[in-house]
Amino acid sequence: MRRAAIYCRISQDREGAGLGVARQEADCRTLVERRGWQVAGVYPDNDVSAYSGSPRPAWRRLLEDIEAGAIDAIVCWHVDRLTRSPRELEDVIDLADRRGVELATVTGEIDLATPTGRLIARMLGAAARHEAEHKAERQKRQRRQNAEAGKVSGGGMRPYGYAEDRITIINEEADIIREAARRALAGESLASVCRDFEKRDIRTPSGRHWLPTTLRRMLAAARISGRREHIPRSSFQTTRPLLGEIVADAVWPAIIDPIDSDRLRVLLNDPTRDYRRQAATGRTYLLSGILRCGRCGHRMNGRPRSGVPRYVCPNVPGSGACGGIATNAARTDQHARDMLLTALDSPTMAERLHQDSGDDNNLADLVRADEEQLEELAQAWAAREISRKEWMAARTPIDARLDKNRAQLANLSRSSPLLPFIGTIEEMLARWEEMNVSQQRAIITATIRTITVAPADPRRRWDPDRFTFDWLA
Repeated sequence: MRRAAIYCRISQDREGAGLGVARQEADCRTLVERRGWQVAGVYPDNDVSAYSGSPRPAWRRLLEDIEAGAIDAIVCWHVDRLTRSPRELEDVIDLADRRGVELATVTGEIDLATPTGRLIARMLGAAARHEAEHKAERQKRQRRQNAEAGKVSGGGMRPYGYAEDRITIINEEADIIREAARRALAGESLASVCRDFEKRDIRTPSGRHWLPTTLRRMLAAARISGRREHIPRSSFQTTRPLLGEIVADAVWPAIIDPIDSDRLRVLLNDPTRDYRRQAATGRTYLLSGILRCGRCGHRMNGRPRSGVPRYVCPNVPGSGACGGIATNAARTDQHARDMLLTALDSPTMAERLHQDSGDDNNLADLVRADEEQLEELAQAWAAREISRKEWMAARTPIDARLDKNRAQLANLSRSSPLLPFIGTIEEMLARWEEMNVSQQRAIITATIRTITVAPADPRRRWDPDRFTFDWLA
């Protein structure tokens, strides 16, 4: 008696009930019984697409069992339930050759032992692939149209800040989003914000604690500014791009201002930042990496000696560091703070920062205007009002402007932490003392490029003249 494996698959199970798979299994069992075979196992892949290339655990297990000689026949509802990839279908045909495996489908007889049966299987497989590709194209176009109409995108977990209808704002969560946006724009690291949220037991819609990567994606989304974003993704892409094209005003209300959203999107898309590797614990040393060894130029790191925090040039073999410079961390931090406050206590500095802030707003407006112009161009091309050649010719200078303005916006946004910090010496000192190390470092990096530490004078216990500050313009 042949040992038959029933393979069932459904690519979309909206209700999560597995009813489609259950119906396939019932029909396949009837076929097995009619053939006089024995059901050796059922291999269900529920809500898994064969076209997308997503892993199919049951399918892999079935192939392994066939190779092990435990299965003599495969029973499925239709060939397109088995696979929508001609390459995988050839694997099944190869198994039929090597292992004598039969294929039976509820919708018709297919004999893989004959050339005609294989031709029919290949034709059905090609037709299934063709239909899958057309379906994917229709769905892609439909998603684009929904985005351009500002409609809500369905599926998945509800977005943080909004109710299940994805339109109604949840005020408590909206306040958290505004707080996180304000802190990120002030230069605080996302890891620091996440640690604070964990202490306060602020969780994501799935009930988990926030991670820098998930917080980054939420803050970079145009959704929280009341705008509809379209992020097309090819089937071969495993990671969803962070930013998409803003194509319309959304039907839901905004939580943060679009200008702040534009600043966040530029800031959080900075390729020099690796949010996946941000430290899980709080930063301890304020000036690590900012200090430079005056002998070899290597970055200095925090490292205690006998329990006393210090900054040292690390003596690591192969790094090029000399290991010959060290300085007391507490006194160095205090000296850097005093120099910083003195530099910021200047009417010229305050005037320059406010000028940068105005430029920041103007650049954000220019970026948004170019994005809207690209949208209008795309709509004109879709309506066949212009040719593809005309569309490309018009798009090229707009893309160039966008790249230039986004780069300038990124540079100006780095000074944004200073705006709420600037004041009198007494006011800035009070604000400094209330900040955590991550927030203090944001102020430092907005004003100081590097601090070079010269060798110590053995005749002086503390020598502030050892430190040379390279100020940002």
